[in-house]
Amino acid sequence: MHKIVVHPGSAHRDDFLAVSILLATLDEAEVFRCDPSAEDLADPLTYVIDVGMEYNPSRLNFDHHQDRSLPCAFHLVMQYLGHHEDAQAVFGWYPFMSMMDVRGPHKTAEHLGIDASVLLASSSPIDGYILSRFSKLRILRQQDLLYQFMREMGRDMLALIKLKKERLERLKREVEIVPVKHIKAVVCAIDDNPKLSMELYLRHLNDERIAICITPSVRGQGWELLRLGDSSLVDFRVLADHPDIRFVHANGYIATTRALIPLDAVMQLVSRSVKDIEPTPEV
Repeated sequence: MHKIVVHPGSAHRDDFLAVSILLATLDEAEVFRCDPSAEDLADPLTYVIDVGMEYNPSRLNFDHHQDRSLPCAFHLVMQYLGHHEDAQAVFGWYPFMSMMDVRGPHKTAEHLGIDASVLLASSSPIDGYILSRFSKLRILRQQDLLYQFMREMGRDMLALIKLKKERLERLKREVEIVPVKHIKAVVCAIDDNPKLSMELYLRHLNDERIAICITPSVRGQGWELLRLGDSSLVDFRVLADHPDIRFVHANGYIATTRALIPLDAVMQLVSRSVKDIEPTPEV
């Protein structure tokens, strides 16, 4: 059986995710929240995570605090397991999680061009509760509910990397890019988790004129019409009284149809939602 040693005291996303990924990949392990001994650091069956002042993958030691050039422990573990590059490519949160752990909220906020209070205010109470439960434990074993939760979370994360990569390639083959007046819409007819990897596909296209995404709705039997980038040129509220429309958000950024009506009819609705550009007055 493998042993995982992670620092005691307050738990953070870094050590929690690193342990979750290891639990997902190891057949059986026990987790100990304590300072590592010299024997732990030398034991070939013991993973030492985010503590121990040593980064040595060959000895399964993954701390970053002794070297400011290293990323967080979660990234070090992902590199060791061979998933780092893929995670970097498919998860938008992945690089910034390491930045938060290594450089702190103020430097991260400065990098993002926002005030640090925005990052602190957006922290999730769900995160806080789960991390507090992990913090209170000294030993975590296979029969424990949190062990099972962390293992499943790690497995889901690794599975999602594969799914997002595969879906991106499918989107490249199947998505239509349709002109709508002076902008463009992307149309995807995939009905199984229709928005999966759409953000990666839009990044791949890198086309500022794409302002609308049309996919099957996950909350009904129709199409979902979504405004991208909060474009001021698109407002679905003009469709509120149309008989084919099931729902329009009060802010006008999303609408759904009652059924999967023909695409030509969808595009007529979308066209009505796109504002005409005012002609530039002659000087």
